[in-house]
Amino acid sequence: MGALVVFGAVTAQATTETQKQTAIDAGLVWLAQNQNTTTGGWENAGDVYYDTAATGASLLSFLEEGYTAGSPVVINGNDYGDVVGRGLTYLFNKATPYGISVEPAGDPDGDGNGIGVKFVTGGNNSRDTYVTGLVLPAIASTGTPGALVGNGPLSTRTDGSGPGGAWTYRDVVQNTVDYFAYGQSDSGWARGGWRYYADYNESDNSTAQWPVIGMLFAQKMGVQTPQFVKDELKHWIAYIQNPNNGGSGYNNNTTYVNVSKTGGLLAEMYFAGMDLNDTAYDTNHPNVQAALGFIDGRWQNGPGSTWYGNFGHPYAMWSAYKGLEVMIGLDDTAWITNLHTAGIMDDGDTWNWWEDYCEWLVNNQTASGYWNGYPPNWNAYLATPWNINILAATEVAPPPPIPEPVTMAGLALGIGGLVTYVRRRRR
Repeated sequence: MGALVVFGAVTAQATTETQKQTAIDAGLVWLAQNQNTTTGGWENAGDVYYDTAATGASLLSFLEEGYTAGSPVVINGNDYGDVVGRGLTYLFNKATPYGISVEPAGDPDGDGNGIGVKFVTGGNNSRDTYVTGLVLPAIASTGTPGALVGNGPLSTRTDGSGPGGAWTYRDVVQNTVDYFAYGQSDSGWARGGWRYYADYNESDNSTAQWPVIGMLFAQKMGVQTPQFVKDELKHWIAYIQNPNNGGSGYNNNTTYVNVSKTGGLLAEMYFAGMDLNDTAYDTNHPNVQAALGFIDGRWQNGPGSTWYGNFGHPYAMWSAYKGLEVMIGLDDTAWITNLHTAGIMDDGDTWNWWEDYCEWLVNNQTASGYWNGYPPNWNAYLATPWNINILAATEVAPPPPIPEPVTMAGLALGIGGLVTYVRRRRR
C-alpha cells in the first residue's frame, strides 16, 4: 500500500462537508471489506493485541456514523452486513475479568463486585492499558447501555445488573472504568499515571492518555470515574509537563517531548478539571495555555522518526485531535493559529485547526479508501479509523453544562479572550 504524501503547504482545494463525508464513506467501505466476517475482528497485524486495538478503533468509526449492532452497514447501495455486531462479538470474546481491591487513594470498585475488566486475555500483559483504552470508547458509544452481553467470559456471569444478574453493556463499561481506577499508579514519581498493566508502579504519557480517553467516553453511558482518580492524575500532570516549553514528556518531562503526548496531556488536564476556577472547560490555566502553545508552535510539522511530528503521523493527529476537541472545541480560532493556507470550504465555516486537519486528510486518502499508517507501530488499520473519527467530528466527551448567566457574565468580565466552546457536528 502506498500513496504520495505531501507535508508542505496544503493546496487550496475544496474540503466541503460533502467531500468529508465522501472520504469517511470510502474509509468505512475499506474497513468493512477488510473485516474478518467469521471472527468479527480486523486481524491484519499478525498480533492479537494490535488486532483487538484496531477492532476497537474501527468499531468507533462505524458507531460515530450511526451504524448499530444488528443492522447492516449499507454505503452507496452496497450491503456489508452487521459490521458492528460482528465487531462487538470479537471484542467481548477478549473481555477478561480482573480482580481489584481498595487503593491507597480510594475505592475503585464502582459496583462492588470485586472485579474490573480488561480486553487482553490472560494475566498482566504489556498491552493491557493500550488495548483496553482503545476498546472502551467503542462499547461506551454503542448507545445501548441495557443490551446484554451475548458471548465471551462475561456472558456467563450472574453479578450484573441485567435479568438474573446478566451483564449489560453498561456493566462492561463500569467495570472497565473500575479496572483503570484500580490500575493507576499509587506513589513516587509515577503517581497518578498509568503504564502497561494495572499497578505497574511506573507511568508514561504515551500510555496514560488511553485510560483517560476511555473514561471520558464512558461518561456517554453515564459511568463516572471516582474523583480520587482525577485528583491523583493531577500529580502525574504536574510531573510530566516540561516547564520550559509546555509539552509532555514520556516518563519524565524532558524525554520524547512531542505533539502526540501533549495532545494526551490536554485530555488529561481536561479530565482532571485543570483551570483557574476548578471548573472544567476553561483554557486560562497557565499550564493549559503552555500545552496549547507547544502544539501551536509545531502544528505544521510532518512526521519525524517514530514519535515526532503532527501531519501525516496518525498517532499524533488523533492524540492532538482528542486533546484539542475537549479543551477548545472544533470551532476555535484563538489557540491554534500556525495553520496551513486556507482551503475552500462550505459557506459559514471558518478556517481553523480542525478544518486544517480535514483538508489534509481529504487530500491524502488513498484511492482505495485507507490512509497510510506510519511505521513501525501504526498501520493503516489504526490510521484509517482514527482519521475517519477526526473527519467525523467525534465528540470525546459529553458537551459541557451551559453556565448560568451570572457565571457567564463574571467570566466575560474577568477573563479576556474567552473561547466559545462549540463542538461542531457535520451538517
